[in-house]
This record gives sequence, structure tokens and C-alpha cells, in this order.
Amino acid sequence: MSPQGITARNRANARKSTGPRTSEGKAIVATNARRHGATARADPDNIAAWLALILNKPGIEPRDLMPEDDFSYRALALADAEARLAVAQRALIDFEVAIEESNEALAGSTEEALSTAGQALTGKLPWSEVQLAFRFLKHKAEHDKAQRKQGRLLKRYLAEAKSKRRKAFAAWLEIKQRDTAEA
Repeated sequence: MSPQGITARNRANARKSTGPRTSEGKAIVATNARRHGATARADPDNIAAWLALILNKPGIEPRDLMPEDDFSYRALALADAEARLAVAQRALIDFEVAIEESNEALAGSTEEALSTAGQALTGKLPWSEVQLAFRFLKHKAEHDKAQRKQGRLLKRYLAEAKSKRRKAFAAWLEIKQRDTAEA
């Protein structure tokens, strides 16, 4: 395919995948990331606690949350990144605990459904019970797929939070070293 053809194909695909176009669709998509809280704004109290640690200043005041110089701005950005990382980590941990509890609760039902499906091959069970067992197994497979997708999403949010923290720390450290060298 020629470069012009590839460009035309890519542009056509881009026009198809622009996201929701209606206000209703946009309103639905706008709440996607809030379902689990992993990307929500960090609690100001948590940011203040991190800022107190970073600045080694136990008594953080509201004016400290409104930086006036570059060093304070970078310290606040680092505190925000640390607080957001903690939120993303907590969301992933809560999700993994819920998955484990859910899998433990469904373990017996899954074994029973598999046993029923196995007995169906021998012809010892009525067809309605077999259908019910297969419906359960299909539902479980779909549920597991959705859980894996949610887990990947939360892990991606955690990786993004770690990256932002790394960048904020590097910027804060650069300013701190510059200020130390000037002093």
C-alpha cells in the first residue's frame, strides 16, 4: 500500500474512533474513572501530610498549600503525586482483596457446575440442570474477563501515578539542589 493510502486509511480510522459525540455519551464517559477512585483528586489533608514530610515542617498552614516560589510549588506537586500514588495503590489492593474473596466464594459453585457438566456427558442429569450449569460457567468466564480488564486498568493507573511521582521528585530534587548550590 502506498504512503498516501496508509495515511488515508489511518485518517478514516481516526474519524471512527473519536469517542462519544452526544452530550449523553460524554456524560457517561466522564464518570468512568471515578468508579474505582484510582484517579480521583487526592484528599487535601493527605496532600498536607505529605507536604509536611517533604518540607520537614510539622505545622502546615493553608497558605503553604498556595506556593509562592518555585521550591514550594515543586514540593506541593510532589506531595500531590505521593497522595495520588497512595490512592491508586489502595484502589488496586482493595480490588485484589475483593477478587480473592469473590473467587473463594465462587469456588464451590464452580466445582459443582463443572461436576454437573461432567455428569451431563453420561446422560444422568436432566437437560435443564445441564443448561443452568453451562450458563453459570459462561457467566463466570465473562465475569473473570471483566475482572482481568479492571485489574489491568488499575495497574495502568498505578504505573501512571508512579511515573508522575518520579517526575515530580526529579523536579523537586533539581530545585532543591539548585537552591542549595546558590546558598
